[in-house]
Amino acid sequence: MASASVQVSCRVRNRLYVDGALAGVDLPLADLASHRSEQNALIWVDLLAPSVADIVALSPLIGGEVGLHPLAVEGAVSGRQRPRLVRFRDHNLLHARAVRMQAGSDNLAGTDVSIFILPRALITIRGDDGFAIDPILDDWDDNPDLTSYGVGFLLHSVLDNLVDGYFAAIDLLDDQIQNLEDALLLGEGPKNAVQLRSFVLRKAVAHLGRAVLPMNEALSALLRQGVHVLDGDLVPYYQDVYDHTLRATERIDGMRDTIESILATHLAMQGNSLNEIMKKLTAWAAIIAIPTGVTGYFGQNIPFPGYGDTAGFWFSAALLLVLGLGLWWNFRRRDWL
Repeated sequence: MASASVQVSCRVRNRLYVDGALAGVDLPLADLASHRSEQNALIWVDLLAPSVADIVALSPLIGGEVGLHPLAVEGAVSGRQRPRLVRFRDHNLLHARAVRMQAGSDNLAGTDVSIFILPRALITIRGDDGFAIDPILDDWDDNPDLTSYGVGFLLHSVLDNLVDGYFAAIDLLDDQIQNLEDALLLGEGPKNAVQLRSFVLRKAVAHLGRAVLPMNEALSALLRQGVHVLDGDLVPYYQDVYDHTLRATERIDGMRDTIESILATHLAMQGNSLNEIMKKLTAWAAIIAIPTGVTGYFGQNIPFPGYGDTAGFWFSAALLLVLGLGLWWNFRRRDWL
């Protein structure tokens, strides 16, 4: 079914490859329709924050007579999908999530990415422009010989850039965690700063983990036989991306353990500090008890040695000083004060 015109309201970018060579960039969508049925044509279309109507208008152009499955279209625009590979009769849908550190902030920002994988077409759908498409285009331009592998090569470049973004975020978070460890050991900043910072970083790591960990399963599904996405020669490329996600998962687990260790160490140091304070308070309470006891004894309203005599006053004062200083020296020697 040829379409005279295809109208979408969102921002669209596209490329056309014929016989492995770039034949057109950002063509009118109607022009792509004339190449839809050609066996030597390869089409890529990118939609930025489309509506359901935008994808429905595009799906007959790329997806053939049947078009894209309604559930796939709904899932692609709904957002916040768990990263996974969903298989339909004549196409696959890969949900992923790109992450990046927000400028001037410790928080992670995410972009939902859905990828329709068809025999001779790849449709990428981005929730926002936080996931840049230009590096992917540069990768395609730098490796024109690999475009002969079709959709598998285009998809690999998208996934490779996606995973590279994970490592960029991991490296930044790892540096911040190392700085937090240094601040803990050096005792820099307010007393509660380390604990509050740990909670912020733990939240960021959890956010990153929700994007990275499910990608292991999605990439494993792509590598599974019977998906019919990969050319045999491209399997090592996808295996490399899969290995990178596994390594990213290991680093995320390590960062989680480090943050938990920082929190445990911080609490232990607070407990030790509290013990030191309690020792000092106990020591001073014992010292204060001496003048209380001495003055209480000599303040009795009954006769006692030195009662009503100046010598009794000096004796009590000397006893108070000697006992107090002796106890203070003893605590000081034991490092209680």
